[in-house]
Amino acid sequence: MAGHDNTVVLYQSVPSEPVSLDDLVAASRARMVQRWHAAGVPVEVAAEFADTPQVGVLSAAVTGLPEFGVVVLEGDFGAGKSLAAERQHQQDIAASRADAQAPIPVHLTAQHVQGHVIDAATLAARRLGDPSVCGVALVVDGLDEPGPTRGKELLDQALSWAASEAGGRWRILATARPGLEMDDKLRRIMPELSEEEAAALMDRLGGSGFAVRSQSSMVRSVLRRPLFAIIGARIQQDHEQLPNSPVAFLDALVTRALRDVESVKEERAERLLQRLAEVCLSAGGLAAAADVGSPGEMQALLDTRLVVRRGDRHLSFALPVLEQYFAGQALLANGVLAEVVQSVELLDRWRYGLAMAIASGGWESVRTVLDPLLRAHPGVAAWATHEAIPRAAPEGEGPWPDLPADVVSRRLQKTLDDWQRALSPAADRIFLYTGWTGPVTVDAGLEGNKLWLHVLRRDGDHTPGLAIPATQRWAEPRGARPLSASFGAVAVDYAAWPWQKTLSLLASKLQTLCVRRDFDLAGCDAYTKERLWLAGADLLGLASRRFTPLQAEEVHQALRQHLYGSPGRLPVRSTFGKRFTGQQAELLRLDEELGSGRWTDTHGLLHHPYAVPDREQGPQVYWVWDTYSPEQLRLRTEQVLTAAIEVYTALVGTWFPQLKQTLGLASAAPAELIADLYTAPPRGSSSYEPPSMRLSLHPSSSSLVTVRLVPSEDALYVSPAAHMRHLTGSPWARPSTSVLSEPQVFDDAPATSYAYAWLHEDLHRLHLTDGGPRTARTGLP
Repeated sequence: MAGHDNTVVLYQSVPSEPVSLDDLVAASRARMVQRWHAAGVPVEVAAEFADTPQVGVLSAAVTGLPEFGVVVLEGDFGAGKSLAAERQHQQDIAASRADAQAPIPVHLTAQHVQGHVIDAATLAARRLGDPSVCGVALVVDGLDEPGPTRGKELLDQALSWAASEAGGRWRILATARPGLEMDDKLRRIMPELSEEEAAALMDRLGGSGFAVRSQSSMVRSVLRRPLFAIIGARIQQDHEQLPNSPVAFLDALVTRALRDVESVKEERAERLLQRLAEVCLSAGGLAAAADVGSPGEMQALLDTRLVVRRGDRHLSFALPVLEQYFAGQALLANGVLAEVVQSVELLDRWRYGLAMAIASGGWESVRTVLDPLLRAHPGVAAWATHEAIPRAAPEGEGPWPDLPADVVSRRLQKTLDDWQRALSPAADRIFLYTGWTGPVTVDAGLEGNKLWLHVLRRDGDHTPGLAIPATQRWAEPRGARPLSASFGAVAVDYAAWPWQKTLSLLASKLQTLCVRRDFDLAGCDAYTKERLWLAGADLLGLASRRFTPLQAEEVHQALRQHLYGSPGRLPVRSTFGKRFTGQQAELLRLDEELGSGRWTDTHGLLHHPYAVPDREQGPQVYWVWDTYSPEQLRLRTEQVLTAAIEVYTALVGTWFPQLKQTLGLASAAPAELIADLYTAPPRGSSSYEPPSMRLSLHPSSSSLVTVRLVPSEDALYVSPAAHMRHLTGSPWARPSTSVLSEPQVFDDAPATSYAYAWLHEDLHRLHLTDGGPRTARTGLP
């Protein structure tokens, strides 16, 4: 441990209310020194690094920041993005020192922002000047740390403000890990170190950069992030082998930090760090020292160099990833606390700790973390598992655990069964297109880190398919072939890799079910109305977008002829002429619905579900939206969106009931969906100006939809304070943002299309589908 003079430099308080540019400089320097020292750099060297402006500055590849607007610097943890943003903040301070009219420099940590980020930045800027006159050069570090939903909310707040007149002189630079949804034009990728740069950094810190070239590709890729190159140099000083994964590097960092503590034993220090992580998560990043332990225990935490003071009475981790690391260690040691499992708010704060636990734990310890999550919140378990385990691994690089084929098969069987049970009844249909909905057996094995996996039909406790050699299975009769197969390298150096592998398998199947819209709904009137109209129009051979009422008896006779007169399925029409099929059970239900007479008028006519065009074809009518007057289009849009909410709610309640609190739109309920709609006057066949719509979610005591016509496209952009209100539901809810889209209300099944797209987006946010929907933007964030 460094001497007391150095600890004074390291632990100096970061000013809570900077009132001068010198205060900002001191705070920035302290943050950098603290981060470097926490990574294992001696205090003297960390101070030297901090006082060398070229160290950590943004590279030429990403220095082209706009003068105003929003930019997000994206990179994995340890990539140096926070340091690069800190250097930009220092340049902003220098610019403000040289020119009193330059934008006011402000640095915020996303995890500590309560409420609106612009309000927080404005408050900080006013201590130095008038932001309405000078503008603001804002750095927001760690958008991902308060969670993807909150991070997206903060980003959208920044974007809306920057697009307004008042925010026109603001430049906002944010940092985030990969995974935050944003427009590609906002993103700047934090470049990794070259192997030569990584070697030079390790040499400077007393390691052996020459040894980098002799490492496996996995190790070399980790060392290209500055944090791990620093840790690697310390490992080399101890003449130990470099580990393969980022988590293993963190293990090495923590081991050495605890080894150097003299005031308490290592075991006690580790328990204190776990306790600090728990308190920080509960408090949002800062822990009151009195909540952690005695003054002696607080000093022991500071002696680890992993913890720093914030002000006079608070502590935090010097590196955010260490908070997440020790949260994960606490989970592995103690399991998931009941109060955390029962609260989606706490689970939101613990999500990265959960991912760390899954990444670093053994097979049995990870089970103790995931089992209660799968029973209560399988969406959170899916998100954390996807974040924890790489989906791809280099083939042929070891060492790997020696797992017999029967152990591999049992673990994959266990995880697949658990995922299916947690995500039922939707997951019960994942092999629908193979003609099988019964139980399955997993047969798998490893050759090094290359996995072969077959999912086979289970016949009671015995599966004849297991007797067929793996190399011959695809040549067997269809009834004995695998339902699914996978071949390739997996990340077996992570003990929890079977959870990720079977989640990936399930996500690919759920992707197919969403794309094909194969979750039938009974008892949902909005869905039934669209399906009856689609079936009737197709059975009678009518063109799409024909709105003349149908004779229900003719539709019924045609349906019965199809059901009982010829085999096969009924083709019905989807958007833009694409076709999808109704399952036999649904056709029988439609037959019953038509026979009931419930859906017809007194004349036996079946009507289109939504408001129909009210303008005749003429010289001013060129596009489909021109056939609607503005008020009629408003009415149709309101009807479609109301029906879409009903269909979406039914899809979640019927097929994904255990995900309701973590699916973005479902977890926001009850909420009011407001659509501001603008329609341009017809201008000619060569002028393609479709209607524009902005959807936003607002807190409400009941679920409802309101569509409002606005006089101009500019009116769709409103001040953030006018509509950016935080939803009171789950923290996993979608944020309310200004996203413009073209209303997709003119097709034959618009409500079902919207509902499936929203569901698909929400599932993808939890990594429960391989990708998002293939449709155009749905308008919701």
